[in-house]
Amino acid sequence: MANDAVKRDYVTVAQINARPDAVWRILTDGAGYAAWNPEILGIRGSMAAHARIKARVRIGSGAIRTVTMRVTTFEPPSRMVWTGGLPLGLFVGTRTFEVIPAGGATEFRMHLTMTGPLSSLIIRSVGDRQADIDSFSAALRQRVEEHDTA
Repeated sequence: MANDAVKRDYVTVAQINARPDAVWRILTDGAGYAAWNPEILGIRGSMAAHARIKARVRIGSGAIRTVTMRVTTFEPPSRMVWTGGLPLGLFVGTRTFEVIPAGGATEFRMHLTMTGPLSSLIIRSVGDRQADIDSFSAALRQRVEEHDTA
C-alpha cells in the first residue's frame, strides 16, 4: 500500500492597528479566547514555553473537538508555536504565530501545517481549514482594535 501522507499548509495575515504588545496580550490570553475567537472556543492551560494546552476547536462542519497541544516555542512578544497531533508522529499539526512591528501598527501571521503518515485522513475529516484560519486572524484584529489601539 502506498504512503498517502500529505503536507497541508494554511497561512493567514492581518494588519492590526495596535502595538505588538497589545496583540501579544490578546493572543496569549487563553481564557479570553471564548470571548472573541470563532475557531478556538476556549483554551485551558497557560501560554508558556513547554506548557500543555487543551483547545476546544470548531471545525468547518460545526463539529467541536478538544485538541491537546504543547507550546513548543514561546518568544514574547513576537513568536509562539503550538504543536499537537497523534502519537509516534502519525499526524502532527503545528501553528506558528508571529507578531511583527509594522510602523505604528502590527502584522499578525499564522501558519498552520499538517503532516504525518495519517495526515491525508485527518485533512479529509476536517476539510479545508483556510476559512477557519482567516476567521481567526480577522477576529484577533477586531478584538485587539476594539480594546487597545495604537
